[in-house]
Amino acid sequence: MEAHMKSLFNHQILEEAGKHFDVELKDLFKVGGFENFIYGYKKSEEEFILRISHSSHRTYEELLAELDFVNYLAVHHANVSIPIVSKEKNLVEKIDIKNSYFTVSSYIKAKGERPTPEYFNENFFFNYGRTIGNFHRLAKKYHPRNSTIKRFKWDGDPLFINARSYLLDTDEIIYNRFTELIKKLNQLPITKENYGLIHTDIHIGNFFTKDDQLCVFDFDDCAYMWFISDIAIALFYYLDFSMRDETHEKENAHFFMTHFMKGYLTENKLSYEDMSMMQDFLKLRELVLYIVLYRSVDMEQNNFAKRYVDKYRNRIIHHVPFVELDFTQYL
Repeated sequence: MEAHMKSLFNHQILEEAGKHFDVELKDLFKVGGFENFIYGYKKSEEEFILRISHSSHRTYEELLAELDFVNYLAVHHANVSIPIVSKEKNLVEKIDIKNSYFTVSSYIKAKGERPTPEYFNENFFFNYGRTIGNFHRLAKKYHPRNSTIKRFKWDGDPLFINARSYLLDTDEIIYNRFTELIKKLNQLPITKENYGLIHTDIHIGNFFTKDDQLCVFDFDDCAYMWFISDIAIALFYYLDFSMRDETHEKENAHFFMTHFMKGYLTENKLSYEDMSMMQDFLKLRELVLYIVLYRSVDMEQNNFAKRYVDKYRNRIIHHVPFVELDFTQYL
Protein backbone atom coordinates (compact mmCIF):
# COMPACT_ATOMS: atom_id res chain seq x y z
CA MET A 1 0.00 0.00 0.00
CA GLU A 2 1.31 3.43 -0.90
CA ALA A 3 2.07 5.80 1.96
CA HIS A 4 -0.40 8.47 0.87
CA MET A 5 -3.30 6.01 1.21
CA LYS A 6 -2.34 5.29 4.82
CA SER A 7 -2.04 9.00 5.57
CA LEU A 8 -5.59 9.67 4.34
CA PHE A 9 -7.20 6.84 6.30
CA ASN A 10 -8.50 7.48 9.82
CA HIS A 11 -11.06 6.32 12.39
CA GLN A 12 -13.69 8.71 11.03
CA ILE A 13 -13.54 7.01 7.62
CA LEU A 14 -13.61 3.58 9.26
CA GLU A 15 -16.65 4.57 11.32
CA GLU A 16 -18.50 5.85 8.26
CA ALA A 17 -17.59 2.70 6.33
CA GLY A 18 -19.03 0.56 9.11
CA LYS A 19 -22.27 2.54 9.19
CA HIS A 20 -22.96 1.65 5.55
CA PHE A 21 -23.15 -1.99 6.63
CA ASP A 22 -24.85 -1.26 9.93
CA VAL A 23 -21.85 -2.11 12.10
CA GLU A 24 -20.41 0.11 14.83
CA LEU A 25 -16.79 1.18 15.04
CA LYS A 26 -16.26 -0.77 18.28
CA ASP A 27 -17.31 -3.99 16.55
CA LEU A 28 -14.75 -3.72 13.73
CA PHE A 29 -11.38 -5.40 14.13
CA LYS A 30 -8.45 -5.29 11.76
CA VAL A 31 -7.60 -8.57 10.04
CA GLY A 32 -4.95 -7.46 7.56
CA GLY A 33 -4.59 -5.75 4.23
CA PHE A 34 -1.63 -5.23 1.91
CA GLU A 35 -3.26 -3.00 -0.70
CA ASN A 36 -6.56 -2.27 1.09
CA PHE A 37 -7.80 -1.83 4.65
CA ILE A 38 -9.41 -5.11 5.74
CA TYR A 39 -11.60 -5.45 8.85
CA GLY A 40 -13.78 -8.19 10.29
CA TYR A 41 -17.09 -8.08 12.12
CA LYS A 42 -19.88 -10.36 13.28
CA LYS A 43 -23.66 -10.23 12.97
CA SER A 44 -25.94 -12.87 14.46
CA GLU A 45 -22.95 -15.23 14.75
CA GLU A 46 -22.17 -14.84 11.02
CA GLU A 47 -18.71 -13.52 10.19
CA PHE A 48 -18.11 -10.82 7.57
CA ILE A 49 -15.25 -8.91 6.00
CA LEU A 50 -15.22 -5.15 5.37
CA ARG A 51 -12.84 -3.91 2.65
CA ILE A 52 -11.95 -0.24 2.26
CA SER A 53 -10.02 0.88 -0.84
CA HIS A 54 -8.66 4.23 -1.92
CA SER A 55 -9.65 5.57 -5.34
CA SER A 56 -6.01 5.84 -6.44
CA HIS A 57 -5.82 2.07 -6.12
CA ARG A 58 -9.23 1.10 -7.49
CA THR A 59 -12.00 3.38 -8.72
CA TYR A 60 -15.65 3.02 -7.83
CA GLU A 61 -16.39 1.69 -11.32
CA GLU A 62 -13.57 -0.86 -11.07
CA LEU A 63 -15.01 -2.13 -7.79
CA LEU A 64 -18.45 -2.48 -9.38
CA ALA A 65 -16.91 -4.45 -12.24
CA GLU A 66 -15.04 -6.71 -9.82
CA LEU A 67 -18.14 -7.49 -7.78
CA ASP A 68 -20.22 -8.10 -10.89
CA PHE A 69 -17.75 -10.84 -11.83
CA VAL A 70 -17.66 -12.32 -8.31
CA ASN A 71 -21.48 -12.39 -8.22
CA TYR A 72 -21.51 -14.11 -11.61
CA LEU A 73 -19.17 -16.80 -10.30
CA ALA A 74 -21.27 -17.21 -7.14
CA VAL A 75 -24.51 -17.56 -9.12
CA HIS A 76 -22.85 -20.35 -11.08
CA HIS A 77 -21.90 -22.13 -7.85
CA ALA A 78 -18.17 -21.33 -7.90
CA ASN A 79 -16.45 -21.33 -4.53
CA VAL A 80 -16.06 -17.62 -3.77
CA SER A 81 -16.55 -15.30 -0.82
CA ILE A 82 -19.92 -13.70 -1.61
CA PRO A 83 -20.34 -9.89 -1.50
CA ILE A 84 -23.33 -8.45 0.35
CA VAL A 85 -25.27 -5.22 -0.14
CA SER A 86 -25.09 -2.24 2.18
CA LYS A 87 -28.08 -0.95 4.13
CA GLU A 88 -28.60 1.39 1.16
CA LYS A 89 -28.82 -1.77 -1.06
CA ASN A 90 -25.56 -1.13 -2.90
CA LEU A 91 -22.60 -3.46 -3.43
CA VAL A 92 -20.15 -0.55 -3.23
CA GLU A 93 -20.38 2.65 -1.19
CA LYS A 94 -18.27 5.78 -1.65
CA ILE A 95 -16.80 8.00 1.08
CA ASP A 96 -15.66 11.33 -0.35
CA ILE A 97 -12.60 13.06 1.03
CA LYS A 98 -10.57 15.99 -0.28
CA ASN A 99 -9.86 15.47 -4.02
CA SER A 100 -10.43 11.69 -3.80
CA TYR A 101 -12.53 9.05 -2.10
CA PHE A 102 -12.58 5.65 -0.42
CA THR A 103 -14.82 2.79 -1.50
CA VAL A 104 -16.39 0.27 0.88
CA SER A 105 -17.58 -3.26 0.21
CA SER A 106 -18.39 -6.23 2.42
CA TYR A 107 -18.36 -10.01 2.05
CA ILE A 108 -19.43 -13.15 3.86
CA LYS A 109 -16.22 -14.48 5.37
CA ALA A 110 -14.89 -17.60 3.66
CA LYS A 111 -15.46 -20.79 5.61
CA GLY A 112 -12.54 -22.94 6.67
CA GLU A 113 -8.94 -22.01 7.36
CA ARG A 114 -5.82 -20.90 5.57
CA PRO A 115 -3.98 -23.96 4.23
CA THR A 116 -0.62 -24.83 5.74
CA PRO A 117 2.05 -27.25 4.43
CA GLU A 118 0.28 -30.11 6.22
CA TYR A 119 -2.47 -29.80 3.58
CA PHE A 120 -0.12 -30.16 0.63
CA ASN A 121 -0.98 -33.54 -0.84
CA GLU A 122 -2.35 -34.92 -4.11
CA ASN A 123 -5.98 -34.25 -3.21
CA PHE A 124 -5.35 -30.67 -2.10
CA PHE A 125 -3.54 -29.76 -5.32
CA PHE A 126 -6.17 -31.54 -7.41
CA ASN A 127 -8.91 -29.42 -5.80
CA TYR A 128 -6.77 -26.29 -6.16
CA GLY A 129 -6.48 -26.91 -9.91
CA ARG A 130 -10.12 -27.85 -10.29
CA THR A 131 -11.24 -24.63 -8.57
CA ILE A 132 -9.17 -22.44 -10.90
CA GLY A 133 -10.22 -24.48 -13.92
CA ASN A 134 -13.85 -23.94 -12.96
CA PHE A 135 -13.32 -20.16 -12.75
CA HIS A 136 -11.74 -20.15 -16.21
CA ARG A 137 -14.50 -22.26 -17.74
CA LEU A 138 -17.10 -19.85 -16.36
CA ALA A 139 -15.06 -16.79 -17.42
CA LYS A 140 -15.39 -17.87 -21.06
CA LYS A 141 -19.12 -17.13 -20.90
CA TYR A 142 -18.99 -14.07 -18.68
CA HIS A 143 -20.37 -10.76 -19.96
CA PRO A 144 -20.64 -7.72 -17.66
CA ARG A 145 -24.22 -6.75 -16.91
CA ASN A 146 -23.33 -3.13 -17.58
CA SER A 147 -21.28 -2.94 -20.77
CA THR A 148 -20.06 0.56 -19.88
CA ILE A 149 -18.47 -0.64 -16.62
CA LYS A 150 -15.75 -3.11 -17.46
CA ARG A 151 -12.68 -4.35 -15.59
CA PHE A 152 -9.28 -3.32 -16.92
CA LYS A 153 -6.87 -5.27 -19.10
CA TRP A 154 -3.96 -6.81 -17.17
CA ASP A 155 -1.40 -4.12 -18.07
CA GLY A 156 -3.89 -1.35 -17.29
CA ASP A 157 -3.39 -1.87 -13.57
CA PRO A 158 -1.86 1.24 -11.94
CA LEU A 159 1.07 -0.91 -10.82
CA PHE A 160 2.00 -1.51 -14.47
CA ILE A 161 1.36 2.06 -15.52
CA ASN A 162 3.40 3.61 -12.70
CA ALA A 163 6.04 0.89 -12.34
CA ARG A 164 9.05 3.06 -13.13
CA SER A 165 8.19 5.53 -10.37
CA TYR A 166 8.35 2.79 -7.73
CA LEU A 167 11.79 1.46 -8.65
CA LEU A 168 15.21 2.84 -7.72
CA ASP A 169 17.22 4.86 -10.23
CA THR A 170 19.67 1.94 -10.32
CA ASP A 171 16.88 -0.42 -11.43
CA GLU A 172 16.49 0.89 -14.95
CA ILE A 173 17.48 -2.57 -16.20
CA ILE A 174 14.68 -4.14 -14.15
CA TYR A 175 12.19 -1.75 -15.69
CA ASN A 176 13.56 -2.57 -19.15
CA ARG A 177 13.06 -6.28 -18.51
CA PHE A 178 9.52 -5.49 -17.38
CA THR A 179 8.61 -3.50 -20.50
CA GLU A 180 10.29 -6.07 -22.77
CA LEU A 181 8.16 -8.84 -21.28
CA ILE A 182 4.95 -6.79 -21.49
CA LYS A 183 5.65 -6.15 -25.17
CA LYS A 184 6.27 -9.86 -25.77
CA LEU A 185 3.08 -10.92 -23.98
CA ASN A 186 1.00 -8.39 -25.87
CA GLN A 187 1.95 -10.20 -29.07
CA LEU A 188 0.37 -13.46 -27.87
CA PRO A 189 -2.86 -14.60 -29.52
CA ILE A 190 -6.08 -13.82 -27.66
CA THR A 191 -9.04 -16.16 -28.02
CA LYS A 192 -12.08 -17.00 -25.93
CA GLU A 193 -10.34 -20.29 -25.10
CA ASN A 194 -7.21 -18.80 -23.54
CA TYR A 195 -8.13 -15.31 -22.32
CA GLY A 196 -10.76 -13.72 -20.10
CA LEU A 197 -11.48 -12.05 -16.78
CA ILE A 198 -9.50 -13.93 -14.11
CA HIS A 199 -8.51 -13.57 -10.46
CA THR A 200 -4.77 -13.05 -11.27
CA ASP A 201 -3.68 -13.67 -7.66
CA ILE A 202 -4.99 -17.06 -6.47
CA HIS A 203 -2.16 -17.93 -4.14
CA ILE A 204 -2.53 -19.90 -0.94
CA GLY A 205 -3.09 -16.70 1.07
CA ASN A 206 -6.23 -15.87 -0.93
CA PHE A 207 -8.41 -18.85 -0.15
CA PHE A 208 -9.52 -20.95 2.80
CA THR A 209 -10.12 -24.68 2.69
CA LYS A 210 -12.69 -26.87 4.40
CA ASP A 211 -13.81 -30.44 3.66
CA ASP A 212 -11.74 -30.56 0.47
CA GLN A 213 -13.39 -27.37 -0.83
CA LEU A 214 -11.58 -24.10 -1.53
CA CYS A 215 -13.32 -20.76 -0.99
CA VAL A 216 -11.52 -17.99 -2.89
CA PHE A 217 -11.55 -14.32 -1.93
CA ASP A 218 -9.72 -11.05 -2.69
CA PHE A 219 -10.50 -10.44 -6.37
CA ASP A 220 -8.94 -6.99 -5.98
CA ASP A 221 -6.45 -7.64 -8.80
CA CYS A 222 -8.85 -9.36 -11.21
CA ALA A 223 -8.21 -8.35 -14.81
CA TYR A 224 -8.56 -9.52 -18.39
CA MET A 225 -5.61 -11.81 -18.96
CA TRP A 226 -4.50 -15.18 -20.28
CA PHE A 227 -5.76 -18.10 -18.20
CA ILE A 228 -2.25 -19.54 -17.97
CA SER A 229 -1.29 -16.63 -15.71
CA ASP A 230 -3.42 -17.95 -12.84
CA ILE A 231 -1.63 -21.31 -13.06
CA ALA A 232 1.78 -19.64 -13.09
CA ILE A 233 0.89 -17.60 -10.02
CA ALA A 234 -0.34 -20.66 -8.12
CA LEU A 235 2.95 -22.47 -8.81
CA PHE A 236 5.07 -19.39 -8.12
CA TYR A 237 3.71 -18.78 -4.64
CA TYR A 238 3.62 -22.46 -3.74
CA LEU A 239 7.34 -22.81 -4.47
CA ASP A 240 8.56 -19.42 -3.31
CA PHE A 241 6.49 -18.93 -0.16
CA SER A 242 5.51 -22.43 0.93
CA MET A 243 8.45 -24.66 0.08
CA ARG A 244 11.70 -23.54 1.68
CA ASP A 245 13.79 -26.48 0.46
CA GLU A 246 15.21 -25.18 -2.81
CA THR A 247 17.30 -28.33 -3.28
CA HIS A 248 14.12 -30.19 -4.26
CA GLU A 249 12.46 -27.31 -6.10
CA LYS A 250 12.10 -29.13 -9.42
CA GLU A 251 10.64 -32.24 -7.77
CA ASN A 252 8.20 -30.13 -5.74
CA ALA A 253 7.15 -28.20 -8.85
CA HIS A 254 6.58 -31.45 -10.76
CA PHE A 255 4.48 -32.89 -7.93
CA PHE A 256 2.39 -29.72 -7.74
CA MET A 257 1.82 -29.44 -11.48
CA THR A 258 0.99 -33.12 -11.92
CA HIS A 259 -1.90 -33.07 -9.46
CA PHE A 260 -2.94 -29.44 -9.99
CA MET A 261 -3.35 -29.96 -13.74
CA LYS A 262 -5.27 -33.21 -13.25
CA GLY A 263 -7.82 -31.15 -11.34
CA TYR A 264 -7.69 -28.20 -13.72
CA LEU A 265 -8.28 -30.34 -16.80
CA THR A 266 -11.50 -31.76 -15.33
CA GLU A 267 -12.95 -28.25 -15.74
CA ASN A 268 -11.06 -26.47 -18.52
CA LYS A 269 -8.67 -27.19 -21.38
CA LEU A 270 -5.59 -25.27 -22.49
CA SER A 271 -3.47 -25.70 -25.60
CA TYR A 272 0.15 -26.75 -26.00
CA GLU A 273 0.94 -23.15 -27.00
CA ASP A 274 -0.63 -21.81 -23.81
CA MET A 275 1.37 -24.15 -21.58
CA SER A 276 4.58 -23.36 -23.43
CA MET A 277 4.25 -19.74 -22.18
CA MET A 278 4.40 -20.67 -18.49
CA GLN A 279 7.98 -19.50 -18.06
CA ASP A 280 7.11 -16.01 -19.28
CA PHE A 281 4.19 -15.71 -16.87
CA LEU A 282 6.34 -16.97 -14.00
CA LYS A 283 8.88 -14.29 -14.92
CA LEU A 284 6.12 -11.67 -15.01
CA ARG A 285 5.18 -12.57 -11.45
CA GLU A 286 8.82 -12.26 -10.35
CA LEU A 287 8.87 -8.77 -11.80
CA VAL A 288 5.48 -7.70 -10.47
CA LEU A 289 6.32 -8.77 -6.93
CA TYR A 290 9.69 -7.03 -7.18
CA ILE A 291 7.91 -3.77 -8.09
CA VAL A 292 5.16 -4.25 -5.49
CA LEU A 293 7.71 -4.56 -2.71
CA TYR A 294 9.38 -1.28 -3.65
CA ARG A 295 5.98 0.38 -3.86
CA SER A 296 4.44 -0.95 -0.66
CA VAL A 297 7.04 -1.77 1.99
CA ASP A 298 10.04 -0.18 3.70
CA MET A 299 12.87 -2.04 2.02
CA GLU A 300 15.29 -1.17 4.83
CA GLN A 301 13.05 -2.60 7.53
CA ASN A 302 11.47 -5.57 5.77
CA ASN A 303 13.72 -8.64 5.80
CA PHE A 304 11.51 -10.61 3.41
CA ALA A 305 11.65 -7.81 0.84
CA LYS A 306 15.43 -7.59 1.08
CA ARG A 307 15.81 -11.35 0.67
CA TYR A 308 13.47 -11.34 -2.31
CA VAL A 309 15.36 -8.58 -4.12
CA ASP A 310 18.70 -10.25 -3.34
CA LYS A 311 17.43 -13.55 -4.75
CA TYR A 312 15.63 -12.34 -7.86
CA ARG A 313 17.40 -9.25 -9.14
CA ASN A 314 20.13 -11.11 -11.02
CA ARG A 315 17.70 -13.84 -12.07
CA ILE A 316 15.52 -11.19 -13.70
CA ILE A 317 18.44 -9.41 -15.34
CA HIS A 318 19.90 -12.61 -16.78
CA HIS A 319 16.60 -14.28 -17.77
CA VAL A 320 17.09 -17.24 -15.42
CA PRO A 321 13.97 -19.48 -15.56
CA PHE A 322 11.93 -19.67 -12.37
CA VAL A 323 12.11 -23.48 -12.45
CA GLU A 324 13.46 -25.78 -15.16
CA LEU A 325 10.42 -27.74 -16.35
CA ASP A 326 8.70 -28.55 -19.62
CA PHE A 327 5.18 -27.48 -18.70
CA THR A 328 3.59 -28.95 -21.82
CA GLN A 329 3.99 -32.43 -20.33
CA TYR A 330 1.12 -31.73 -17.91
CA LEU A 331 -1.47 -31.64 -20.70
